[in-house]
Amino acid sequence: MTIYERLKDGLPLSDTPVIDEHCHLEYYCGGYQPKGTAADIVAVMDKLGVSISCISHCGAFVDQRYGNDRVAAALAEYPTRFVGYCTINPLYPDEAVNELDRCFGMNGFKGIKLHPWCHERPMSSVHYKKVYEYAARHNRFIMSHTYTPDDVETTGRLADEFPDTIFIMAHLGGYFPCFEQAVAVLNRHPNVYGDISGSESREGFVEWLVREAGPKQILFGTDMCCMDGRATLAMIAAAEMPDGAKADILGLNMRRILDTCA
Repeated sequence: MTIYERLKDGLPLSDTPVIDEHCHLEYYCGGYQPKGTAADIVAVMDKLGVSISCISHCGAFVDQRYGNDRVAAALAEYPTRFVGYCTINPLYPDEAVNELDRCFGMNGFKGIKLHPWCHERPMSSVHYKKVYEYAARHNRFIMSHTYTPDDVETTGRLADEFPDTIFIMAHLGGYFPCFEQAVAVLNRHPNVYGDISGSESREGFVEWLVREAGPKQILFGTDMCCMDGRATLAMIAAAEMPDGAKADILGLNMRRILDTCA
């Protein structure tokens, strides 16, 4: 059966590796979101056939240690189902390296999460300098909320400055025309990826992305639990493109990224 046929028949994609690269644990920026516990997320993953979700906690936007500890607890409870992001608050740059060391000293943390919009610090801010240098030194990938032209442009500059570091543009800029700018960055930089979570998704959006940038740098991210992951999965599964391209987006591309940090 094709990926679309399995989805249409209500079957999980058990024969296709599916990795959700962008998932939020428990609550989003202090707002209530139903089904946000680790157990709730795993139940949805099982329903959809998602094997692994990469999680962060929005509590870390204020208190990075608290939020990262909540992620650590979920990793301990579901070590085969979750991969953790260590979220860094750039308002405390002198604490960044110690917090990164602490997180990566625990099992399950693989990547670094940044949210320039929440912290009102653009990706180009000197407050992130130690984070970028740490990622390059320790072979860690960086996923950053990317929702402005400056975010996208800065990602390209960072990819030039740190060519061995993988950068993930969460939301791929978020809307048109940022999408076109993000595609140009992908085409220039093999170490840059983008996820389609929470984006302004129009009819044919995924097909357009693959046509313009190819399938190898596009990632499946749902933005659960503040977004409904079922819609994102359906958008990829029902797209008019070969199953090989869908498999790349749904999990194979992220699997390669995670393997760089093994």
